Amino acid sequence: MWRKGERLYALLVFLVVALEALALGGLLWVFSGRLLGAFDYPLARLYLLRGLLLTALALLVLGAYILLYHVYTYWKEVRDRALYERYLSTFTEALFSGGKPPPPPWPEPALEALLHLREMLKGEMGERVSGWLRQARPPWVFRLQARWTSRPERLEALEALGLARLPETLWAILPYLEQRDPVLRLAAARAGARVAQGEGVLHLGKALLRAGLPRGALLEALLLLEDRGEPVAALFLEKGGREEVWAALEATGRLHLHALAERVLPFLEAEDPEVQAAALRALARLGYPLVGHEGVVLGLLTGGEEFLRVHAARLAPLLPQNLARRALWEALEDPSFYVRRAAAEALATLDLELLRKAAEAHSDPYGRAMAAQVLQEAAWSS
Repeated sequence: MWRKGERLYALLVFLVVALEALALGGLLWVFSGRLLGAFDYPLARLYLLRGLLLTALALLVLGAYILLYHVYTYWKEVRDRALYERYLSTFTEALFSGGKPPPPPWPEPALEALLHLREMLKGEMGERVSGWLRQARPPWVFRLQARWTSRPERLEALEALGLARLPETLWAILPYLEQRDPVLRLAAARAGARVAQGEGVLHLGKALLRAGLPRGALLEALLLLEDRGEPVAALFLEKGGREEVWAALEATGRLHLHALAERVLPFLEAEDPEVQAAALRALARLGYPLVGHEGVVLGLLTGGEEFLRVHAARLAPLLPQNLARRALWEALEDPSFYVRRAAAEALATLDLELLRKAAEAHSDPYGRAMAAQVLQEAAWSS
């Protein structure tokens, strides 16, 4: 809820409003008594002067605070930028010359420089930067555990731990996947995916199953795991619900997890069309042969939702060639523009001569036009 500096500002505004309310209450009381003849003129004038003085004092304090706050933040930004650039130069020189950086403790800008270096570097150099981060004993784990840490500070700590990629900090991140705040859960999923190594990957996967995150967040976590994502994707396919299965299927295709291709095939017959579409996309990206599932793909190509027919047409080249040619030829008669487009593009990759024939002699005029358009685009691109 709070950003840095806002608590003091909120307290100051509350005091100003309280003083104004006190002054106005006093004026209302005195002038009401004056109208009723209970108070004389000098008393009313005294209360009026007090109210004006309180108002002037409150505005002076508030205005001075705002001006000083802007001056301070500008000066701090300039100082932090200079420190960041100086430490970044120092760390980079030590990294590439084989030397050692200055001993910790380091200020926050120095830790930011290390985080940016760790984000860019992998392998041996990345591990060296991780070692320097361990030496610095950064405060991020402590901030996550502290009771009164604000929400922005927790988010910053989660982001910093994710960038640092220190596997031993996973235990401090996982509890945040059970937070009621969805933003904190999302930040924890991102940080955990960057941090998890070895057995921690499965611990993260089990925590993600219980986190109740939307499919987009789950897919992002799987993609951040990169080559470590296979165990989590397999866990989602085995034990996950609709959201987890969809994310696992998408990640299987995008990360080219060929070892999971056999586990994708049963989802071609799932009840949820979104899951079916994700399975079709995954198999198309993997280029996995559809032996034994030809009928399912053909059924999706000829019936069902429009978007399923589109994905089935794109997957058709993985069918036996004669079967694929016949199915794509027939798909050029589909009433949907997008299905005809997908069929023509798939036919261009499978058999360009057959696509030329379709552009000349297909029985459906829209199919002929689509085949001719895709042929022309292929000629331009070549």
